Amino acid sequence: MPVFNATPDLSSLARIRDFVLSCAARAGMTEAAATKLDLVLEEAIVNVVHHAYKGQEGTFEVECQARDGLLCCTVRDWGAEFNPLTVPPPNTTGAVDDRPIGGLGLLFVNTMTDHTAYTRNGNANELTLCFALTQKEAED
Repeated sequence: MPVFNATPDLSSLARIRDFVLSCAARAGMTEAAATKLDLVLEEAIVNVVHHAYKGQEGTFEVECQARDGLLCCTVRDWGAEFNPLTVPPPNTTGAVDDRPIGGLGLLFVNTMTDHTAYTRNGNANELTLCFALTQKEAED
């Protein structure tokens, strides 16, 4: 299983995206599915960068595995315990200027994947984001 190791800063984001999209291409993922993967993965990584270590040094990794028609990417960090699957969805009604900032990235993580799981494995957060290698055509 390919694994990309990084420090929690945004300078590694482009290299992580290249790594994951390369894994997606090798697994035969469609362009539509890869676009969703790219958006959701970026949101998950930005959350790790901004929140996992609360300004302290640390590391995280992204592991990709193709199985059962899915590409699953696990984002693993050893920062503060945080389960993004338990965060209530943001209020998306009303004027945009009246809404609080934040929360949409986790909405993407929770709704744009085909399967998502979180575990606290020892002292590690493990967020697994799975995407079908092919996407069904939108129905009218």
